[in-house]
Amino acid sequence: MKKQINAPIVIILIVLSLTIGIFWGSTATIKRMGNTALSPYLSGGKFTDKMEAIWSLIDRHYVDLLDNDTVMDRMYASMLAALDPHSRYLSQQEIASEMESLRGNFEGVGIILRFINDTVRASQIIPEGPAEKAGLQAGDIILAVNGEPVSGVKMGNDEVVKKIRGPRKSIVDLKIKRPSEDGLRHFKVVRDVIETPSISYSGMLDATTGYIRLTRFGESTLDEFRTSVSTLKKQGMQKMVLDLRNNSGGLLTAAIGICDELLPGKEMIVYTEGAHQRKQVERSHKGGLFDEGELIVMINEYSASASEIVAGAIQDNDRGLVVGRRSFGKGLVQQRFELPDQSALLLTIARYYTPSGRCIQRPYDRGSDEYYNDFIQQVIDGYVNDSLLSQITDSTPFYTTKGRVVYGGGGIYPDHSIGYKSDSNVVYYNQLISKNIVNDYVFDLVSSRGQTIKKQYKTPESFVSAYRVSDAMLEEIFNKAQQKGVDRNMRSIAKYKEDIRTYVKAEIAMMLYNTSSFYALTIKNDPELQEAVTYFKKK
Repeated sequence: MKKQINAPIVIILIVLSLTIGIFWGSTATIKRMGNTALSPYLSGGKFTDKMEAIWSLIDRHYVDLLDNDTVMDRMYASMLAALDPHSRYLSQQEIASEMESLRGNFEGVGIILRFINDTVRASQIIPEGPAEKAGLQAGDIILAVNGEPVSGVKMGNDEVVKKIRGPRKSIVDLKIKRPSEDGLRHFKVVRDVIETPSISYSGMLDATTGYIRLTRFGESTLDEFRTSVSTLKKQGMQKMVLDLRNNSGGLLTAAIGICDELLPGKEMIVYTEGAHQRKQVERSHKGGLFDEGELIVMINEYSASASEIVAGAIQDNDRGLVVGRRSFGKGLVQQRFELPDQSALLLTIARYYTPSGRCIQRPYDRGSDEYYNDFIQQVIDGYVNDSLLSQITDSTPFYTTKGRVVYGGGGIYPDHSIGYKSDSNVVYYNQLISKNIVNDYVFDLVSSRGQTIKKQYKTPESFVSAYRVSDAMLEEIFNKAQQKGVDRNMRSIAKYKEDIRTYVKAEIAMMLYNTSSFYALTIKNDPELQEAVTYFKKK
């Protein structure tokens, strides 16, 4: 949607993408280790003697009183971080959070919250979820949970979420202030399982081109993918764009399953190998849902891990084209080892290699700080120079099945590079988004008029096709921007007015309906997608 990424937005995107998943990437299997299995490592020896001595000194002499569990957790984390950037220690809470992400669901009420000036508000009500069934609406202010105030009391965001969420079939009482009403309301919501799909959108770009945007690789991903492909084929799909931009990875098995649906039989997908892990080769089986037909895989610098496995397999087997920007470069496989106290180690056990023999892992021999600094420099270099050749850090050639040269050295290098679009006129447009001016306007609009809009446009499809953001609405946004110190830029407005109009409409659609309707609107103005489809063969 954005045609230029200026420095502040780049930094925001880096922080977001590192937070949501590149850090842990592909997971193989789980091993449970009881006390007996661990005993050789916990008893006797110079290492444990030294650890005990250090801990005894800290416990008796350190300047502050310490919480032993917290300190030990930090020590475990530091020890694993010294191995590589992706091995790490997981507390019980971290395990639960990551398992939710991989499962693609969680137990709760189905509200996406927004925190504004110490006020908790419902930004989006998940369709057909418990909150919607109970009668909550986007824009509602949540004053209390089970009688305990959560707005106006400086309660942490995570604590608010924890109070609202809970086990399936349990009941939570929410005290609500609806902006359009004078009084207060109480809603008793029966918690349930809330699905979080890994495919945020799938649809037809034209009569023969299907599009699937995949945001993560989890337990439900393969089933979702098969359903989307089957549906699009019935709608006439002969060419496919698989969008893996900003997809930071997930389950190795899900990536292999996706490749199996895209490759002909007996093609190598990936192989893994480590000092204590024998070489294991994964191959495709005959009869994939889309093993013929033109294919483009889109990636960018935030595509990592399982995304890179898919892109590498498609590229090395000459099954399709990879388009976009050099990916992150995570070629390490982790396995989770559960410990007796229900915590776990996420330990790197192997490297994975693309079919041509590339290990695309970014170098990490200088430590984690340099590891991520190198990534940041990659983003900056890509912004300054979008030449593919200038980005290659390892000139060792590898060869696809048809003899094309491809490179490793930290990431998948696309067959066709798409650089950042530079246009000074789009800075104003970016500011309307990055400074939350559009989002704040849409939130206020939905709070006051959302239900009226939904009565007029009863389905997401009718809203997408018929609703129009008026010039008067845009003028309100430009005025609000002026009040917040963002000076009106008439040249930018003249050039990007329709793009701004579409983005505002997409934000309204997401808040009132679903995420899919947001993408149904924004892909029309996605310049990278528009360029990507030009690489399909010309008929």
